[in-house]
Amino acid sequence: MKVAIDARKLLDGGIGTYIRQLLEAYAQGPDDVVALLDPAQRADWPPRGAVRVAPVRAGKYGLFEHVRVPAAARAAGADVLHEPHYTLPLLWTGPAVVTVFDLTHLRFPHFHPPGASLYARTVAGMAVRRAQVVITASEDARRDVVEMLGARPERMRVIPLGVSPEFTPWPAEELEAFRTRHRLPRGYVLYVGARKRHKNLELLLDAWATMPDNARPPLVVAGPAWPGDHPLARRARARGVEHAIHFAPGITSDHDLAGLYGAAALYVQPSLAEGFGLPPLEALACGTPVLSSDAGSLPEVLGDAARLLPPHQPAAWAAAVQELLADDAGRAERIARGRAHAARFTWARTAALTRQTYADALAMARSRQPRQPGP
Repeated sequence: MKVAIDARKLLDGGIGTYIRQLLEAYAQGPDDVVALLDPAQRADWPPRGAVRVAPVRAGKYGLFEHVRVPAAARAAGADVLHEPHYTLPLLWTGPAVVTVFDLTHLRFPHFHPPGASLYARTVAGMAVRRAQVVITASEDARRDVVEMLGARPERMRVIPLGVSPEFTPWPAEELEAFRTRHRLPRGYVLYVGARKRHKNLELLLDAWATMPDNARPPLVVAGPAWPGDHPLARRARARGVEHAIHFAPGITSDHDLAGLYGAAALYVQPSLAEGFGLPPLEALACGTPVLSSDAGSLPEVLGDAARLLPPHQPAAWAAAVQELLADDAGRAERIARGRAHAARFTWARTAALTRQTYADALAMARSRQPRQPGP
């Protein structure tokens, strides 16, 4: 079986992590896999093992991808095309697997530019209707795809994501050296991820504003500082908490990200919705307690390994942050429970279950082919 994976989003946040981890697993075989990449990305994924690379010059979510991605897949001799986001090129007529991580464009249309929700509904709707198999990373996302896009339940597969072995606790002295090197404050609370509206970072700023000045912990946001005119920067100033906000730019590898998680006293995930929620799971694997919202897939993914709260109660979040930071007696038990929970999620399992969907898609497509007339 030959599989083409559209890997053009190789460096894009959570989808990029998903693509890279699948390719790493498939490099070991046994199937023949081709990664469809923009030529500018070849340095980011050199061919290895059973994974070959084929060039595709087409912008993401553009017109040309509907022509050039199928052409590259056919030229590679692919039996199955895997699209790891919610588009499926119109000119691909063979067996297909589509991954849909979330439908935040449909859940929160007011958070996006005019027309974005309609585009997402149209493109994703066509993709899930045409694909033989549709993957989601959580049961919550599966329900959304069935209810919002009318996907056929029998074609859906829920395949949780994994946690890289890189995410593991570090010795205390290495964490202190990491914190010093990156000029991070002691005892910081951490957020990692996008700064999109549904991530609900406003909740953190409002929660920090309810804390007394002498009891307000530093909040570190992964990535570069936001510009002074950014809505979150303006909100931080309006709430009087801008001096409590710190940033961690230059974290580009899983190794450094593990250090960032491990050096934190607490990880927070205030999202209004998540299709899976990988950062809090990675934080748990690194031995950092987690406070998360109870929205979307987060209760499903985190279980009882994290403290869960509704995402609209700043005062409750402030109280929970202070309680968790002060509870030295319960910290060891929370860390042990979190690490054991995170250990259940592996990329090897994700890759194996995803590989099975390729075989399922191929079998489903062949079963629908018209029978050839007899002699």
